[in-house]
Amino acid sequence: MKKSTTPKTTASILHVEAKVCLEEQIARRAHELWHQRGHEHGNDLTDWFQAEREIAEWHQKQLKQD
Repeated sequence: MKKSTTPKTTASILHVEAKVCLEEQIARRAHELWHQRGHEHGNDLTDWFQAEREIAEWHQKQLKQD
């Protein structure tokens, strides 16, 4: 009998390195999202767009704090 595995979901903490270029920040976050889904393929654009939103929100918050 084949076991079904459910990807473990953990609370996601956004880690942004401000000195890294924006595209690299997004790529790293998209990779984290893919990893959190248990390395499930087929959602790369979804991960990328979510990462873009999260990184953009992070930068907006940083601008408001300055």
